[in-house]
Amino acid sequence: MSDLLKKTRSAIVELVSPGDRVLVAVSGGADSLALLYLLEQFSKELGYELFVAHLNHLARGKASDEDASFVRKEADKLSLPFFMEEVDVAREKPNFKTSFQESARILRYRFLEKTLLSFKGNKIAVGHTADDQVETVLMNLLRGAGPRGLAGIPEKRGHVIRPLLGCARIELELFLKKRNLSYCTDSSNNEKKYLRNKIRHDLIPFLKTFNSDVSGNLLGLAEIVREEDDWMSGKTRELYSQLVTTPNEGLCFNIPEFQKQPLAMKRRLVREALYQLKGDLRAITALHVRQVLGLFTHAKVGSRLKLPGNVRVSCDYDTVNFSLSEKPDLSHGMEKKTIRLKVPGVTSLAGIQLHARLMEPPVVFPESADEKQAYLDFEKTGEFIGARFFQPGDLFVPLGMQGHKKLKSYFIDQKVPREKRPLIPILTNAEDDIIWVYGERISDRFCISDKTQKVLFIEGKEL
Repeated sequence: MSDLLKKTRSAIVELVSPGDRVLVAVSGGADSLALLYLLEQFSKELGYELFVAHLNHLARGKASDEDASFVRKEADKLSLPFFMEEVDVAREKPNFKTSFQESARILRYRFLEKTLLSFKGNKIAVGHTADDQVETVLMNLLRGAGPRGLAGIPEKRGHVIRPLLGCARIELELFLKKRNLSYCTDSSNNEKKYLRNKIRHDLIPFLKTFNSDVSGNLLGLAEIVREEDDWMSGKTRELYSQLVTTPNEGLCFNIPEFQKQPLAMKRRLVREALYQLKGDLRAITALHVRQVLGLFTHAKVGSRLKLPGNVRVSCDYDTVNFSLSEKPDLSHGMEKKTIRLKVPGVTSLAGIQLHARLMEPPVVFPESADEKQAYLDFEKTGEFIGARFFQPGDLFVPLGMQGHKKLKSYFIDQKVPREKRPLIPILTNAEDDIIWVYGERISDRFCISDKTQKVLFIEGKEL
C-alpha cells in the first residue's frame, strides 16, 4: 500500500465510523475527485456509505455546466447517489455583503447541509489538502489573526471532515494520473485578484527561496498551535461558564470579575462571547476584540460598540453586555401609540397582561411591596388610562418626591439597564401625565390617601 493510501486510510479510520452516511463534496477538481475515489476505495472495508454532491455556481458559463456534468458521470461510474443544485452566486452575493468567494462558500455549505438532511446523513467530507492548510495559515497571518487563525483548518468541525489534510496536492494529482482519471481545471484558480491565489502563486514560491521546506514548517507550526489552542479553548469555556450570565437573550460579564483575568484570557473570553452570540467569528478582527476590551478598561455607562454581524456591545453599571440587537421588537405590541386600558378588564401589552379593577377603601395592602402592582386614586387618574413606552422628555413625580424628575434621570439613578428602558410600559392619564412606570414607581400625584373614595388597582402579569 502506498504512503498516500496509508495516510488516507488512517485519517478515514479516525474520522468515519462503520454505518456512517457520508456526503462527499465534489467540485470536479483534482483534490475533491481524489477524495471521492479514496473514500470509495475503503468504503466496503470500513463499512460506510457514500453520496456525492455538486453545487453549480453558474460563474463560468459553459465551463460550470461541463463541471457539473463531469461530476455526475463520475458518481454514476461508481454507482453512487448524486445530488446537484444550481445557484447564481453573482446574483446572491449582494445579500451577504462579502466577496464572491466567501459568498460561494456560504452557499455551498448551505447546500451541503440541506442535502445531508435530505437522506439522513451524518458526515460531510470536503477535499482540503496540506497545501490549502499552508495557504490558510498565511492568509490568517496576513490578516493579523491570533492562535486560532494560525492553527489553520481543523480536521473535523462538527460533522464536516477533511481526510486529506495530511496529503499534498501533488500526491493527489499523481494518484489520479496512475489511475488514468481526468479532472476539471477551474481557470479562476489562476486569477490573482483573489488573495489565496496570490499567496499560492507568488508568496509561497518567494518564501521557498529562503527555505525550501517552508510549507512543512508552517504545517508543523499549525499543528503545535492547534494543540495548544485546543487546550486553552477548554480552559476558556470552563471559565466562561462561570463568569457569563444570560439576561434578555444576551450575554453579560461583570466588569470587576472579568478584569481579574489575565489579558490573554480576556481576549479569549471576548471571542467566546461573540462566537456564542453570532455562531461564528467571521469578520471579527483583533481590532474588534481590543475595542471591546477598551469598554471593560474604561467603563462608562452608555458606551457602546457596533460589531460585524449586527452585534452590539454596551457598558452598563458594573457590566458589559453583548447582544444581537438593542432595538425594541415592535412586532410584539410595542407600538409608539398609546393604548387605552380596559378598566375594569385585561389589556395585553408587549408580553404583559395588565389587569385593572376598581376597589372601595379601605385597602388591605400586601405585607411586602410588589413592583408589578399599583394602587391609584381613581378620582385623580380619571377614567382614561393609557399605556405606551418611553419618549424623550418624559417627566413624572416619583412617589415620595415633590418636584418633577426626568424619566431618563430616574432610570439612570435606579441603574435600570439602558437596553431595558424602551421595553418598560408607561401608564398615563388623558393628559399624558405619567401615573405609573411599570415595575418601578407610581407618581406621587396619583397615590391614594385617607380622602380616596375609589381605588384603581392595576396588576401586571408577564406572559
